Amino acid sequence: MTRNWGLPAKGERAAVRDAKRSKPLLTLAVSAVFGVIAASIAVISFAQAREEIVNLFHGASLIAAVVAAGFGCWSYVWLARPRFAAQFSGEGEAFSSLLRFYVRAAVILFIVLIVGQNVGLIAPNTVSVLLLCVSGGAGAAAAFQTVLAFVPYYEKG
Repeated sequence: MTRNWGLPAKGERAAVRDAKRSKPLLTLAVSAVFGVIAASIAVISFAQAREEIVNLFHGASLIAAVVAAGFGCWSYVWLARPRFAAQFSGEGEAFSSLLRFYVRAAVILFIVLIVGQNVGLIAPNTVSVLLLCVSGGAGAAAAFQTVLAFVPYYEKG
């Protein structure tokens, strides 16, 4: 009888290397931080849009707000489709590529938020409100994406 003294068998070494590379606890921590940032951007965006146009979420202006938010949501989903595909397929990514993705996404979300907040200085408030709704929709989609990291076996549901 041979002993391996707790070392993984040759076939299992790849799994150990993959686990080291994926860093599951750091992945969950970074996903949680990004989710909070994205949700905050969504809340700030929609709150400021409501301040710009008082009755924004009532009547006909609601349609424009929903369309703009939907555009932001689906734009984020389209741009983040490789990350969504990795989550839905169950194939993880290396922690470094995940971290780069979250940093790029957070920077883009902040840029859209800041542009939406400041475009009212040179354009009508309607343009500002629409950009804020786009930012809010993208932030909501990003927050939802990070929630998927915390739901076990959602792909089997």
